[in-house]
Amino acid sequence: MIQDQTFTFQEMAELERRRLVAASLRSTLAVLNSNQPLEKLLNFIVNQACPLLDADGAAIYHLQMDGILTIQALVGLSKEYVKYANIPLGKLATGHAALSKKPIFIEDTHTLINDSNLQPDLIEALNFMSRDYRSILSVPIDIREESYGSLTLYYKQSHKLSDEDIALAKDFSVQAALVIDNARLRMQVQQDAVEEERNRLARELHDSVTQNLFSASLIAEALPKIMQRDPQKGYEGLNEIRLLTQGALAEMRSLLLELRPHSLEDVKLEDLLHQLTEAASGRLRKKVTLKIKGKTLLPIDVRLTFYRVAQEALNNIIKHAEANNITILLDIDVDEKEGFCKEAKLTIMDDGCGFIEGEDSSNHMGFSIMRERAQLIGAQLTIESRLNCGTTICLDWHP
Repeated sequence: MIQDQTFTFQEMAELERRRLVAASLRSTLAVLNSNQPLEKLLNFIVNQACPLLDADGAAIYHLQMDGILTIQALVGLSKEYVKYANIPLGKLATGHAALSKKPIFIEDTHTLINDSNLQPDLIEALNFMSRDYRSILSVPIDIREESYGSLTLYYKQSHKLSDEDIALAKDFSVQAALVIDNARLRMQVQQDAVEEERNRLARELHDSVTQNLFSASLIAEALPKIMQRDPQKGYEGLNEIRLLTQGALAEMRSLLLELRPHSLEDVKLEDLLHQLTEAASGRLRKKVTLKIKGKTLLPIDVRLTFYRVAQEALNNIIKHAEANNITILLDIDVDEKEGFCKEAKLTIMDDGCGFIEGEDSSNHMGFSIMRERAQLIGAQLTIESRLNCGTTICLDWHP
């Protein structure tokens, strides 16, 4: 009996954490397209990040033209540290994260004092930091193709981080990037192309991310009472919240990639498909299964075509199919000796309402766009569907 009660408390604690994450992200999205000053928006983000990541302080650093990272927004940092906290690119956790474009975690800041290559001002800042904070985590902030700076979190006590903590910190850096990029777009509001891009971003945020997070918040508010009456339904609600929040975060990552199209070329196809399936799972509130067989580096145009076809197919399924089960299969046949790809096949299957094939059926849901993309890389696209029996889309490419 005690074990069951403890498990329930853990579930409730996790529920509260997810509710707070959903509420925080929804609040940030609510101000994303506002006309508030950039400094105010960035301070809003660091104030949201601190409690959700159990940090005692946080700062957003901006990389200047001279290679120095300066504080642009902060919470919980001492005036003494801030006075000297101009960090060269590649130094300390903040500078290393901006340079490497990877999260950097320092469990004990005292180890940084051993660096003999630090300038006097930086040693002074480090002394103040190590006096007040034992652990720090820094994640890069990248916008389009630009290394903008870092989001750094400070912990007074020695801290241990989980993969989920690092993932959440990355998501806050994505929020900062979206806010900064959106502020820049507002400065070019007179340009029609930029204005349309902002409108598209706003529509997608409203149609997917905001709706998901709003739904997650509603479910979270009702779950405590549901769990008291029917624990099984409560656990189902927890799983639904997980799908919604994961989907929303995946949508945000995808939107950031769309804001910097060239970055799509640097992301593995497997990672792009994972983001699409997580986003689709959140929007549908149902698990979308992704299976990958074989891995190798495909040409850029092939990777982007496979990604765009999967993206269009999932959008069609979400809007029209009313499917309960969706599966994506990526099968790459690799030459074992040479290591190159002999064949790559992408299959998207659903058990939805399907359609009757005819002259117009291949056009009214974007299938013609898929076919055009396939033709550009010399691939074959086949679409099979039966009324009330689902649809299967297969993209087959041979080098």
